[in-house]
Amino acid sequence: MSEEVQVVWREEKRTLVLEGEPVLTYSLSWPQVEGGGLGGRWISRYYSNLAKSWRRRWEREVYWAACLALSARRETARPFTPWSGELAGETALLRDGVLSLRFQGCEVRGDGRPARVRWGDVWTVREGAPKLLHSLFRGEKGWKGRLWRAIVRQGEERRRAGDCFLDGDWPQKAKKARPLQDWCLTEEGVEISLPQCAAAPAVEGCPVFILPLEEKKAP
Repeated sequence: MSEEVQVVWREEKRTLVLEGEPVLTYSLSWPQVEGGGLGGRWISRYYSNLAKSWRRRWEREVYWAACLALSARRETARPFTPWSGELAGETALLRDGVLSLRFQGCEVRGDGRPARVRWGDVWTVREGAPKLLHSLFRGEKGWKGRLWRAIVRQGEERRRAGDCFLDGDWPQKAKKARPLQDWCLTEEGVEISLPQCAAAPAVEGCPVFILPLEEKKAP
C-alpha cells in the first residue's frame, strides 16, 4: 500500500445517573484506520457502528434495568452498587496489509459475577474485507484437524499445570463452541478463545489458546 496504515483507538467513558445517583458507568474503545484508503474507511465505519451498538444497549435496556434494580434496592433500604460495562480493544498485529484486532467485553450488574466476551477480527486493509483463517494454510491438507489437536494438547497441559480449570469433558464442549470461527493473528500465531462458561467455570472467563502457524519439527 502506498500510504502507511495506522490504527488510532478512540475512547469514550460515561456515567449515567438517576436522580443524581450513579447507576451505570461504561467505557468504550474502538479503532479508526488511517492511511488505508477506501478499505480502511470501510473498516473504520464498521467499528464506529459497533461502538454505537454497544453504546445504545448500555444507554437503553441495560440502563433501564439498572434503574429498576436501584428502585428495588431503595424500597428495601439496601445499598446499590452501580453497574458497569466495558468494551476494550487493541491492535494484535499490523503487517503486510493485514490488520488483526483483539476485543474484550465485560459487564457487571451490581455486585454480581462479571459476564465476559472475547473475540478477534482479522482484515485485509486494502479490500476492507475480513481475512479467512484458511487463507493462512493454503496448500496444507488437514489444517483444521492440526489446529484442533493443538488446542486439545494445550488445554490438557494447562489442566495438568493447574493454571486453567477446564471441565472434565471440555474438548467435546469446546468443539461445539466452534472456536476457530473467532480468532486473531499475533506474532506467536493464531489466537483463539472459548466463550465464557462453554467449557470451564465462569470464573475462568474466556480461556485463550495460542496456536503456532507451523508445527515444530522434532529434533
